[in-house]
Amino acid sequence: MFTLSRLLFLLAVLTTTVSATELYEAEVQVSSQQPAERTTAMKAALSEVLVRVTGHREQTLQAMLNDPARFVQQYRYFTVPGSQPPELRLRVRFDGAALEQALHQQGVAYWGDSERPDTLVWLAVEERGVRSIVAADDDSVARRQLQLAGKQRGIPLLFPLLDLEDQTQVRFGDIWGGFYDRVLTASERYRPQAVLIGRLSRDPYGDWVARWSLQAAGSTKSWSDSDTRLGNLLQAGIDNMADTLATRLAVTDTGAAGGTVDIRVEDINTLAAYARVNDYLASLSAIRKFQVEQVSDSTVRYALQLNGSLQGLTRTVSIGTVLEPSPAGTSGSYRLRQ
Repeated sequence: MFTLSRLLFLLAVLTTTVSATELYEAEVQVSSQQPAERTTAMKAALSEVLVRVTGHREQTLQAMLNDPARFVQQYRYFTVPGSQPPELRLRVRFDGAALEQALHQQGVAYWGDSERPDTLVWLAVEERGVRSIVAADDDSVARRQLQLAGKQRGIPLLFPLLDLEDQTQVRFGDIWGGFYDRVLTASERYRPQAVLIGRLSRDPYGDWVARWSLQAAGSTKSWSDSDTRLGNLLQAGIDNMADTLATRLAVTDTGAAGGTVDIRVEDINTLAAYARVNDYLASLSAIRKFQVEQVSDSTVRYALQLNGSLQGLTRTVSIGTVLEPSPAGTSGSYRLRQ
């Protein structure tokens, strides 16, 4: 039965996903279409994209920024609808493959779209005695600011439906009081690869204060922050989360071929399933190349040549949506997620 709850769930997923195209796009406000200003705007756009694809805000990539045009795939000017006075912006799309190659040549970590975990956000907000949890259909400033920050860093954010099922498992006090086991149990229905749990309030001086806990790739990180402006505080929270994920998941290509490992993938029962696994392996920055070694019934054995370490590949696969460890628990054995 296709219920309203199911429809909202699908909309929540569809509207927060960051596509591969968006990963390499950025917009910059400009005052004219003059070539000199266009070059400056392209530098700013490329700088934003480089933060997104390296995962780090502190960059030493001046050689790439000096000639942004060589990475440009497409650009166009547009006026923001309804803006008064009219606001002119430049949207630039960069060549993802060219950026990846340039970063690898410089030994800089690259964070591809296939290594970006869908992150479920549970945020409890208290303001002037009013308590709430940010939901998928919420039109609050907090949710809009989080989505904007997630898009800027290339992190797909999901929010809970807060339907009857969620409400019976998670209450405001669970998030506020740090009872995260209940929150993580309620998160299972969304099948996220990472969970960000936060509490947001104002202190006696009017400043916004946030506490965060990130559960991802088998580990936990907690931190707190404050700011006079809500948007700055939420941006800082997403920035910290993205920096942490990038440290764990971005791949550094040293230029030399990495080690070769074998993996087994079970439950490949159709040509579509076989193609799905091959496409996934081909999309991973951690894998330089791969080949099929053996096919037996519904199991395929692959030989992988790695860019990074086996540990890095394992972390990447653990947050993916295509493979999961085989129930047998054997190292290097996976099965296709259904």
